Amino acid sequence: MTQIHYARSSGPAWLRLLLMWAGCLLFLVTLGSTLLGIVARYFGWTGVEWTFETAEISFIWVTFIGAVLAELRGENVRFTSLVTLLPHAAQRALDLFATLVLLGLSGWLLQSGIRVLNGSGRVPTPVMRLPSGVITLALVSFSAMLMFVSLWRIWHFFHVRKEPAE
Repeated sequence: MTQIHYARSSGPAWLRLLLMWAGCLLFLVTLGSTLLGIVARYFGWTGVEWTFETAEISFIWVTFIGAVLAELRGENVRFTSLVTLLPHAAQRALDLFATLVLLGLSGWLLQSGIRVLNGSGRVPTPVMRLPSGVITLALVSFSAMLMFVSLWRIWHFFHVRKEPAE
């Protein structure tokens, strides 16, 4: 049977724990809001139209938090099985390259998210009249967290030596 190679988990443990709890809480908000909206619609209750907007906003946040968690845990798309065939020095070089690409993309997303936030962040949402920046902040925080993880990995790349696992 072929052995499956998983990417190493890499990032601060406190950040993973914080994001897991935040994601769980926001998932429960999404689930609760959706269920309340369904029940309200079934029984014809009025005044709970906000539930679908709450579910939408919390789902967007859960999605971005989940993407950061996947990156921290090494669960995003990678060619790990092919990379493990390379010598250790080449693996390290590819890790650094991938981290630099992640840093560049997250920096670009952060800049873009800040522009959207500045341009339309104060526009109210349709039902609850919250500033739409609440939604855009999910992208901004996602980008900032990925930049932080990238910088953390670069620092560890140059300051913490790991020998190849045998």
